[in-house]
Amino acid sequence: MAKVKCSFCDAKAGKRICKLKNGALICPVCCAKNRNEECIDCTYYQVSEAFTQKKQETVKESVGSYFGSPAMQKTIMEASMDLMGPHAAIGKKYDEDPDLFNSESFNFFSTDEFNEFSFTDDEIAEIIKSQGEPEATEGWFHTEAGVEYYTGAVNLIMNNNRFKVFSKRLMAIFLKYYRAKDIEKAWLILSTTNRLMEGDFTVPFTVLMFFKAISRWKLGKA
Repeated sequence: MAKVKCSFCDAKAGKRICKLKNGALICPVCCAKNRNEECIDCTYYQVSEAFTQKKQETVKESVGSYFGSPAMQKTIMEASMDLMGPHAAIGKKYDEDPDLFNSESFNFFSTDEFNEFSFTDDEIAEIIKSQGEPEATEGWFHTEAGVEYYTGAVNLIMNNNRFKVFSKRLMAIFLKYYRAKDIEKAWLILSTTNRLMEGDFTVPFTVLMFFKAISRWKLGKA
């Protein structure tokens, strides 16, 4: 028995009953192309609308998802604006004196509170596969080759998705210090976050993440 052709394109096999065609059969492709509000009672239309709605909700959730829910984003924005107002001098101090920013950041991010922030074993494996193994010579990371290795390694891992993984936790710590009126530490986190969002990955925060993971990798080889 010959298959009934789609009443829209007259090429593909008709598989769906179409209200727009007075109950004639149409193919799935033409169904997707031609469905509109008149099809509101059609199951295919309803499934399509539900999928579209879910997709839109997912996109909305992903916008600004670095910092969590809309309420969380609002709180972070308000705290950030406050730091940039009455407490702007501290941020300016760090911008004008990179050595001070690095020194205080290293001390701050070296505390136990940030132990959970580290590159994973899989990420280190990806670095080794891409960059080769780092030299074992003491002080190698302070050489030109070592700096180049580190920079390449961190840029390989610190992509948009990786930043999303820890940014929410980092911002929760930021709000803790802000609410405790420990403004300098709040500014260190905010300044670090701003630098990371601008693609400056060679900051104390990522340096420590990297070396914690490299040390773990070395211990695993020993």
